[in-house]
Amino acid sequence: MTAAAIQIVRLADSLPDDFEALRQEASAESYRFVEGLREEWLAGHYGGADERFVTFAAFHEGELAGIGALTPDPYDAAPDLLRVRHVYVRPLHRGAGIGRVLAAALIQQGLDLAPRLSLRAADPRASAFWEANGFAPDTGGTRRSHLLTR
Repeated sequence: MTAAAIQIVRLADSLPDDFEALRQEASAESYRFVEGLREEWLAGHYGGADERFVTFAAFHEGELAGIGALTPDPYDAAPDLLRVRHVYVRPLHRGAGIGRVLAAALIQQGLDLAPRLSLRAADPRASAFWEANGFAPDTGGTRRSHLLTR
């Protein structure tokens, strides 16, 4: 799969039609953070006036392949910090570059809005992924595992 075959869409009005299938796949892998995204979306956090709340969906050949979000860091109120959250790529699409393209979109948007980005990697594979995308391990913050500074 080439990066040109991947479409990144900034969501504004609604979650994608097949979000429920993605949420169920994430839940089956014990990744509850996708449910957190759904709850925050339904509560109206995304698509409003606060540009720091951003959700991107990754599509491959018209199918929802992954999702991710940026928000103010809910665990660190520093005004110069945003958090990369709720990043999930469906199992059938892993290893094809979708996560890398989605991460690049989140990082670019995040660093346009704030000089620092934080995240909490779910496992060692996620840690390696984020480190390959420029994040450094960091234990100085509250509930974060990695930090990227512009």
